[in-house]
Amino acid sequence: NAKQRPLQNITSRFTMETIHRRNRQTPSNAAGASNTCNGASSQPPRVERRSYGPPIKARPTTENPYTATTTLADVVLLRSIQFMLSLAAVWFLYLVVAINSPSLDANPSMPENNGSNDGVYGEGSNLLRGPSSLPKNIATLDPNDFSTTREKITQLRMEFYKRYGGETAAKAMLGRGLRTFESKSGNAKNGKSSVRSTADRFLSAIVRHESFTSSSSSSEQPEFVMAFAGYSVTVGRGNHLEQSYPFILEGILTPILKSPPLGIKLTVRNSAIGGIPSFPYGWCLSNFLGEDADLVSWDYGMNEGNGASGLESYVRQALMMPKSPPLFVLLDMKRPRLDLLQKYVDMGALPDPIALAGRDAVDKKLLELPEVERPTGLRKWNEWGAPKGAPGQSPWHPKKMEHELMGWMLAMRMLDALDVALEEMEDDTNWRSELLERQQHQSHGSAEVFLPAPVTDVSKTGAASLLHGSALKTDKSKWHMNHISCRTSFLPNISGDLKSIVQSGVTKYEEDMLQTRDDSLFNLGWVMDVGKLERDTKLKVQKYGGLGYIDMKTALYGIPSSGTLKLWLPYEGHAANQHLPASQYYSGVVLCEVNEKRGDDECNMMSDLAFRVGDVVVPTSKILQVKGVASYLKKEICIFVDTPEGAKLSYQSDKETGRFGLAVEVSVTGARVSIENGACSISHVIWENQ
Repeated sequence: NAKQRPLQNITSRFTMETIHRRNRQTPSNAAGASNTCNGASSQPPRVERRSYGPPIKARPTTENPYTATTTLADVVLLRSIQFMLSLAAVWFLYLVVAINSPSLDANPSMPENNGSNDGVYGEGSNLLRGPSSLPKNIATLDPNDFSTTREKITQLRMEFYKRYGGETAAKAMLGRGLRTFESKSGNAKNGKSSVRSTADRFLSAIVRHESFTSSSSSSEQPEFVMAFAGYSVTVGRGNHLEQSYPFILEGILTPILKSPPLGIKLTVRNSAIGGIPSFPYGWCLSNFLGEDADLVSWDYGMNEGNGASGLESYVRQALMMPKSPPLFVLLDMKRPRLDLLQKYVDMGALPDPIALAGRDAVDKKLLELPEVERPTGLRKWNEWGAPKGAPGQSPWHPKKMEHELMGWMLAMRMLDALDVALEEMEDDTNWRSELLERQQHQSHGSAEVFLPAPVTDVSKTGAASLLHGSALKTDKSKWHMNHISCRTSFLPNISGDLKSIVQSGVTKYEEDMLQTRDDSLFNLGWVMDVGKLERDTKLKVQKYGGLGYIDMKTALYGIPSSGTLKLWLPYEGHAANQHLPASQYYSGVVLCEVNEKRGDDECNMMSDLAFRVGDVVVPTSKILQVKGVASYLKKEICIFVDTPEGAKLSYQSDKETGRFGLAVEVSVTGARVSIENGACSISHVIWENQ
């Protein structure tokens, strides 16, 4: 040990000398050397040189970390702490800059949920609210673009005034023909006016595009989708399809929306179908209008009297669409329906609905003037757009110039909203952040869509939960609606074709629906066909070049010899457990026939059809007529088939990995059913996913 001690002493002193040398001031750094910790600066401690000698005993305490008792591990630890504190300081400075910079405000705070239960919010509003954070790369706006686009808007307003008798007369016409709604109860979203809410829709389209598309890698534009529903009025019967008011609106707005700084692509869909009620169409809005619809319309007033029950059920279906709540347009001015929309505005469910009229907006004195003295928009008022004699030229259908008036009036409202949008973009550099904050406040932070309590009573319809949803057990003021699936053969159909759920029992599909089917085909299975009235009408239209119409009421037709039609309805809800009875997933199935009147001996769905659901025969007591909401010319066209006890689920492939669903078999049992009298038909299949 004595021999080893000199070597230990030398090693110990060499290590300490190395540590001390790292902290010793030199002529080159004596003036400015410092240790930094949280921005503080201090001179390094003075190190006492020791002569070589016996090992130094450890002191019980020390005030200076760089003493003889310091080890290499101590130094590494201290340096690590200094490094971490430096990083924390840099991160703090970054946060300070980010909070005070609009361009870096990537995640604005969400207001607290104040417990209010008004309106529609949650998952179903995601597409309307847009992304939860802002994009980092946003193109700089050119101030000249604002003045240029505003000038275009002004020119369109001047054109409207000129077309309809001058500014005073035109504004009076607009006041009679277009109705907007403001909240009377204080439940308006963030206290916004309806025009501000519409402006936010256009701004949301821009923010969604900026967030989900890189401006440097894509030339696509933001898109705003207006999808119009209804029947023959909206289709434009008696005129060309392109002369209907939705496409008049498109022609007016497209140049404005595509202009910078908006740069929005306008997509207009006229998905109306002549001669139908609001249901079952209302259960299939995504099928006909598309899940990307920003605007949804209703035009079924001539078929549904003065009541508002069908309208409310339709509105509630629209509120369940992805971009909820949509901009809702009512082509009707009947008081009960206006009151219904006002109530949904007051409850906070619809922020900016619009009611639109046609001929009733016109000052009759102007129409009494000689043709050459009338305003240009009222000339040729009684002329159709299609050649004389074309189908649909009936007194209750709007003529060409009336469609133009409706398109112009609706355009004026949209231009008001675009003016507000431009003002916000120009005057407020934080408009994106404030828009997101308003939309997040609207959602209340909820992950589920809730509806307000309904106004009308549909308890006796036989399909109440599919029409209005049901109240929550914990809060009767909040209503919830399960996802409703639809498959239909009616056209135009964007998604969810009836063919997709057919397993067997159908003969070969014919491409030309206007070709008369041979009776022998019906002995081989159900046949995709159209009714006699539909075929005759379409053939007449063909003589005039088709007039651009795209709607058609096709359906599967069957007679007793057609055999069994087998359908398979996939479960499209959110339940994870697949081991419960089928009735826990499917309350039942709604089947609807083509709305056509064919005589007293035509097929009766209630008595001439037999059903097997989930491999169990459905007793007649479990087959109910849907009443009051799905009717045309006083004929009820839908039935509700209850899921029987013991019904089983089935699987497309392996039970553990494949999709599960419900098998439905339909057969015609009525002996009197024939092609001549009127075969049974199925055009819509609807089910509620529980």
